[in-house]
Amino acid sequence: MRKKFVRAFPALKHMNIPNAITTLGLVFGIFACYFLTQQNLRMAIVFLTIASIMDFVDGFVAAKLKQQTEFGQYVDTLVDFFTCGIIPVWMVFDLLVRQENTLFANILIICALVFYCMCALWRLAYYNIIEADKFFTGLPVPGAMMIVTMAVWCVVRFEFIPVLFAAIVFFTVGTLMISGIILPKYGMWQKIMSAIAIPFLALVLFY
Repeated sequence: MRKKFVRAFPALKHMNIPNAITTLGLVFGIFACYFLTQQNLRMAIVFLTIASIMDFVDGFVAAKLKQQTEFGQYVDTLVDFFTCGIIPVWMVFDLLVRQENTLFANILIICALVFYCMCALWRLAYYNIIEADKFFTGLPVPGAMMIVTMAVWCVVRFEFIPVLFAAIVFFTVGTLMISGIILPKYGMWQKIMSAIAIPFLALVLFY
């Protein structure tokens, strides 16, 4: 029965627990998009943060279960570009619609968003062609997404912070993604991101 099913849908032969978790991250990203269309930034950030957590979990589970595959790496890359590259840019475009800015500010912000998205693309493509068993080269895209999302939330929540602050953060984080900085892949990195993501999620929900 399973063989017949796989013959009918050959891509599904790659389904395992890590890939299922990665796909779940995509689902949370789609929910984040829905809330952006409703201009509900709070819930969009909540679902996007959960999507980023799924990205950390799938890699950890894949390593523990020894289910790291080339297919899973490509799926992870595609989901990461959507959730961590495209959606944060959409957030800022939505923010620009709500605020009145000078032409110079709008141009600078758009340039920052384009730069960030390009760096995310190159970071993910580069990660796919190098061997990275224990270390990341450059800031991982999910971590970059968390940082820029926090910047967007601060601009929205605290009116005295200008949108240009978000633009500077996008430029800086984009540069870090394609830089040569070395970060531990497992253990310490997950602890750092958990220490950032969980309090931030609570802040968005209750403040």
